[in-house]
Amino acid sequence: MMKKVIKKLLAALLAVAMVCAMAIPAFAFESWETEEDLNKNHDYIAFQIFKGVISKDNPTLSGVTWGSHITNPDDFLKKLKDAPIIGAQFHSIDATDATDAATVQKVLAVISKWHDSDDDSIAFARFVCHYLYSNGAAPDSDIVGGNSSITIPEAGYYLIVDTTNFSNGDYYHAYNSFLLVNVPQAVQTSYNVTINHKVVKPTVEKKVYDNFDNQDGTSTGDFGSSADHAINEPFQFQLIAKLPAGRDEGRAYDYYDKYTVCFNDTLSAGITFDNLDTVEIANVDGSDSKEITDTDYTLVKDLHEAGLPSSIKLSIDNVKKCADAAGLDLNDGATITVTYTAHLNEKAYVNTVGGGTDNKNSVYLEYSNNPRISTSLDHTPESEVRVYTYQLNNTKYRDDDTPGNELAGAGFRLYSGKDCTKEQEIKLKKNITDGTYSPYFGTDAGDEMFSDEHGQFNVKGLDAGTYYLRETKTPDDYNACADKEIVISATHDVNHVSLSGNLSTTIINKKAGGITLPSTGGIGTTIFYVVGGGLMVAAIVLLVTKKRMENK
Repeated sequence: MMKKVIKKLLAALLAVAMVCAMAIPAFAFESWETEEDLNKNHDYIAFQIFKGVISKDNPTLSGVTWGSHITNPDDFLKKLKDAPIIGAQFHSIDATDATDAATVQKVLAVISKWHDSDDDSIAFARFVCHYLYSNGAAPDSDIVGGNSSITIPEAGYYLIVDTTNFSNGDYYHAYNSFLLVNVPQAVQTSYNVTINHKVVKPTVEKKVYDNFDNQDGTSTGDFGSSADHAINEPFQFQLIAKLPAGRDEGRAYDYYDKYTVCFNDTLSAGITFDNLDTVEIANVDGSDSKEITDTDYTLVKDLHEAGLPSSIKLSIDNVKKCADAAGLDLNDGATITVTYTAHLNEKAYVNTVGGGTDNKNSVYLEYSNNPRISTSLDHTPESEVRVYTYQLNNTKYRDDDTPGNELAGAGFRLYSGKDCTKEQEIKLKKNITDGTYSPYFGTDAGDEMFSDEHGQFNVKGLDAGTYYLRETKTPDDYNACADKEIVISATHDVNHVSLSGNLSTTIINKKAGGITLPSTGGIGTTIFYVVGGGLMVAAIVLLVTKKRMENK
């Protein structure tokens, strides 16, 4: 009977139960460390849970006893009965002395019913690891290894733990999940265990919504890496974390008691955070999205007045719980999307020509990296987006655009349509600090623009598009000018914007009154030539006729 139990144990636990962990994306002189490199840069330590004797004719364990690192079997069994998921399966084991061989066989009888990498075997691995590290440090062990392998000196059932001491700022690596390994060496004096380091890498991306308009070469009406918006116009950002599936049907996330992610988002001085919209979890392809309620995340805001950078940190303490609530298996991968609304403020960097911008925004993701230590977090590289806005410079002149002819006191309003109706008006408010005008999205009426003593009335913070400038108040003694079409066309990405159109506009008023005569060479002069020529021809005809009459 004992041999049958042992055979079941070996059959269930012969291979590595699980080798999965989370990796840290990072920059390394514009290259990534390969999976092969990851394998070479890890240190491991092994702990013996059970040991036994290997028969020469049949490579199975017999005479199984507690391993050398289970120094207090009574305490181990007591704690095992209270373990999550599996504890109840050991309640029937009633032993006055856990070291007794019969008690060990009862424990093995339970374990032998499990299968590789099922819920029970993973829960047992978690329990053993936490038990051995219950005081913060593991018991002594001289079974160590590295370079993706470890040498086991004798037969038994072992827990292998990744103990790599990563340097500060080393974001290439991740801790392997702890492993359960059955070592049945029959001939060798030692057994070399090869550790296949299976890496999954969470990523994060920040996107910004860009409205569609027919003059903007990059506006798609969707989220992307860059956008242009008017000052004070509400728009949305998205923070998208991709949690990949474990490789080879792996169950990396199950080795964690909880799996934590934290979005660390920074807004430039020219952007103001307005409100959090949604937090959602979905399949890895983004389908079947479900909302994560505010009971499962925390939002910490560090907001400042315009001109100073602000930040938000949204933390989800246990993504596993959120996935379960959404009916998802986190081991299949998942996408977490945070959406919030913001706007450009009066301190936003404004483009008058092509180039860069200071309206940069970024996010990085912190995430669980060590299944042994739930508080161990590492982070991804930053993901950046940029938001552009533009300034329209207008100058009013009398008669012509000669310096010194600048005209003050002309009134104007800006419109989005050529009919210049009230519904099409772009409402503006005057900035006290610099005298410019910026878009206004409130309910009050906007300000009428007036040219100053230098003829200037500039609009700061416009989206790309087509606008119409209408003169609403004409200075005395001057005629009103015709409506002016203004086009701002922009092509942009996360690093640069190219501009075309008429961002600098000249408006000229002519004096009122007087008569405008035809210019020389015009139709008036031609009429004089025609009439004069006709008179001359008539005079010649009369002269010839008179002479003929006299000759008769």
